[in-house]
Amino acid sequence: MEADDFGIEQITEEDRRYRGSRFSEVRAAIFANPYQNLWGREGILPLPRYETTVSSVFRGLLGRHYLFREASERAVDSHADLRWGENRQGFRRFLHPNGICLTGVWEITEDSEYSGYFRKGSRALTIGRYSTCCTETRRVAT
Repeated sequence: MEADDFGIEQITEEDRRYRGSRFSEVRAAIFANPYQNLWGREGILPLPRYETTVSSVFRGLLGRHYLFREASERAVDSHADLRWGENRQGFRRFLHPNGICLTGVWEITEDSEYSGYFRKGSRALTIGRYSTCCTETRRVAT
């Protein structure tokens, strides 16, 4: 994906047709085209890194297609788990564009005053996204 390409940000017919998906379908999509199998090995490309800039967030503000507004509306209105895009690579985010997906098991093992998935004994499959604040993705030595 090019540095200035955000893809189709507005809600699409695909978003409107969404009727739900299974954990296995979303997990398969996440692992269908990984960036690489092992990070940091010689000869392996690094993860893509996109800059977050004021100009990228405000692109189109004065025109008909304010991309950030369209992306925000889609994020609120669409319940789709997956957004493929024309190249089957998804869509770049305006804020927090650098991130990875995590899969695992949500499990509460201790007593809690809460109910539902926060009560002791709760267990569920989960998929999440871990992202950096802005552009920086490198480990900083302290």
